[in-house]
Amino acid sequence: MATDPPHHHGHVHLDEADWEDLAADTEREGELFLAFVTDTMGWVSRLRGPGAPPVRRVLDIGSGPGVGTGELARVFPDAQVVAVDSSPAMLDRARERAARGEPDGRIQFHLAELPGGLDGVEPVEVIWASMSLHHVGDEVAALRVLHDVLAPSGLIAIAELAEPMRVLPDDLDLGRPGLADRLERAMGDWFASMRDGLEGTAPSADLETMLTAAGLHSVGARFIRERLDAPLSPEARRVALGHVRRTRHQLGDRLDAEDLATLDVLSDPDDPRGVMHRPDARLVSSRQIHIARRMPPL
Repeated sequence: MATDPPHHHGHVHLDEADWEDLAADTEREGELFLAFVTDTMGWVSRLRGPGAPPVRRVLDIGSGPGVGTGELARVFPDAQVVAVDSSPAMLDRARERAARGEPDGRIQFHLAELPGGLDGVEPVEVIWASMSLHHVGDEVAALRVLHDVLAPSGLIAIAELAEPMRVLPDDLDLGRPGLADRLERAMGDWFASMRDGLEGTAPSADLETMLTAAGLHSVGARFIRERLDAPLSPEARRVALGHVRRTRHQLGDRLDAEDLATLDVLSDPDDPRGVMHRPDARLVSSRQIHIARRMPPL
């Protein structure tokens, strides 16, 4: 799943139109926050140091439609980059995107759903896993698999959600007061339910603890917040619109009728009170990033 991708889980059944909308939303969001990938990979390169072996292979775990994959290929021009995702539809989109941007064939595509599916993958110097680990029921098992494909000199960079994305002010002049807090609580319930429904789900823990359990050692951690203030650009507004629509879809059975009606107004591209026209619409996205390497043998 490329940078800041919307959540898409295997147990959610989407028709062709839904997948098209989801992939388009993912691409727009990834493109808007592409510096997030670029900056993290610069950090990875600095941590590897000038004497490290050259980066020849990179894995993009949960690549989605391939926005981040293309940036990885640009940042590491001598590397083969492998886009890994559990969705054939997303990989098809990534393949089409790569054909437009990287026709030299350096980007490859691998259908897999962790913790399985990576048997036989050659060692890699860099692994990028953005907003993908929480899609796996047993996160430690997935990290152990990634540990095993990481070269001794390699680094894995993992980005996960730090705070919910915000697109509206807390004091919204629409519907009942306190919508943002209710959405955050409902999304927390939705996320817990989603995790419970994953195959082979195991109790989660903080990322550093799970890295250690998988034989990985964190060498750096940081919190990143990207904030786009009003007035938003047209493209940023479309990202905000996609976020509100996904929220409405995911939380449809967790909110009352009044809050759902408010979300309907906000997600209507023709309504002047919607995010496509509101002067106070904004975008705040935050991620927690850990970079780790294999623990040295005892």
